[in-house]
Amino acid sequence: MKKEKVLDEIDRNILRILQENARTSYREIQNTLGISIGTIHNRISKLKKNGVIEGYTLRLNNEKLGYKLTFLIRINCDGKFTEEILNEIKDIPEVCSVFHTTGEQSAALICRFKESEDVHKFIRDLNQKDYITRTNSNMILKEYKNTSFVEI
Repeated sequence: MKKEKVLDEIDRNILRILQENARTSYREIQNTLGISIGTIHNRISKLKKNGVIEGYTLRLNNEKLGYKLTFLIRINCDGKFTEEILNEIKDIPEVCSVFHTTGEQSAALICRFKESEDVHKFIRDLNQKDYITRTNSNMILKEYKNTSFVEI
């Protein structure tokens, strides 16, 4: 059994700061936590090496980019082709998340669109794909939380 690496409080505090703003400088972290820049550098290097930090990303405002419509779309498909279908769908720009699920549906998608006609076309195209037997879509009215990671 693989032993999980344990983060101490210093690691957790550094991660909290970086989750809030990944561009926070070592000097700002030093001022907040009262630890040396060398310690911060070593801790972040260790967290990268251990795979805890996988990279740094840019967080965009979807509404300001014109993507005002968010949908949860669940799909049913022939189980033998689920992986093939989901690998194809994941490359569509409007698809933000793809989940292979248990239960009534084979998969769930989170998608963002600019116009209702874009949603209509997307769902119509999904339903015309071989091996997709059914879709069920819900418009998301309001997001209360939307992250792809656990907050430290």
